Amino acid sequence: MSKVNKIEKRKISIGEILVRFFFGFLFPFIIINGLILFFFMQVPIITLVDNNSPEYEDFKIKFTVSCRLPISDIKAYFEDKEIGYSKIGDTYIVEANENGSYQINAIALNKATTQVIATIEAKDVVSPTIDIDNAIVTGNTLIFSIYDIQSEINYDKLYALLEDGSMIQPTYADQTSGNVQFQIEPDKKIIIHVEDIEGNATETTFTAS
Repeated sequence: MSKVNKIEKRKISIGEILVRFFFGFLFPFIIINGLILFFFMQVPIITLVDNNSPEYEDFKIKFTVSCRLPISDIKAYFEDKEIGYSKIGDTYIVEANENGSYQINAIALNKATTQVIATIEAKDVVSPTIDIDNAIVTGNTLIFSIYDIQSEINYDKLYALLEDGSMIQPTYADQTSGNVQFQIEPDKKIIIHVEDIEGNATETTFTAS
């Protein structure tokens, strides 16, 4: 007597087919492609910060960088030449020592790059003036005036060098008028050094006769 093996075939419902389609194919497809799209669409955002500097404070370009992906690199350039920067907390700082265009690039992990340009036009790069041509010598006192057309004179950096290399301070300096006095010796040279508060310096040599 032979045995007959019965194989039962279970019908798959439309609901099961839809569940398998959505959870086995469609949802994974959407999630994976969504993550890929999210990864490639992320772009860094560079935000320049207004530092409200006092009129004669050294110029600094401050900025922050935000992105949902890690930032792989940040570069700063001045007139196409790469320059350094510092960072305090989340704020990056570029020292703007010259007038011109400063370029900042931020590169995200996906290689997306953002670039911003900051232009500095008001930076004082002019040195003070020493009006030695109209100087007056009275006895052993040299009297002359100094001024700066853009910034203020830094009177803490006002001094003279003698021939032996020693440094002397002015015996008198009027910050309102710019009149300055130094003690001099006959037939001796002194080198007068003046700076403004932006760090622009100038020197001139005067010989007492």
